[in-house]
Amino acid sequence: MIYSLENYLAHFYAMIQIKGSGFCLREWLLSDEASLIRYADNPKVSQFLSDRFAYPYTAEYAQQWLNHQTQKTVIDNLVIDIDGELVGGIGIEFRQDIFRKTALLGYWLGEPFWGKGIMTEVVRLMVDYSFENFDLARIQAGVFDSNPASMRVLEKAGFIKEGIAKKALYKFGQFSDEHIYALTR
Repeated sequence: MIYSLENYLAHFYAMIQIKGSGFCLREWLLSDEASLIRYADNPKVSQFLSDRFAYPYTAEYAQQWLNHQTQKTVIDNLVIDIDGELVGGIGIEFRQDIFRKTALLGYWLGEPFWGKGIMTEVVRLMVDYSFENFDLARIQAGVFDSNPASMRVLEKAGFIKEGIAKKALYKFGQFSDEHIYALTR
């Protein structure tokens, strides 16, 4: 059978499933909506994320996100799935121009799954996937000053703290320092 490039890519990328210890990373599905809202609609989850990750996390926002993710041909954002249910997400954002060999890493996990060691393995698997599939030399992550748990995740995943950008983040009417972590190939 002969596939068009679009059909080939859709078929290939629909098969992405990276197995971890008690979870898998997989592509987004429209059927993830209820779980996405259940775990994302939490101020404790959104407090350390960019303003693009809305709170409250509404059905409309979930539908927009899922429509966007399910129509992409380059899979750079994956679901954290436990027992067939979305419980979080992880993705990279490609930088441009002179930074084109760098990607920014972002992730979140539903509160019931915090403190179980899941995210360190998720980050390691996503980094491996990203370096294997994309022309990157560096993956970088920025962390709010008040989020030491995320700093530990990155450190345990092999990231190196490169510095602190003072007053780089502004959320909820307050400035926060951004701790810059990176891993290079």
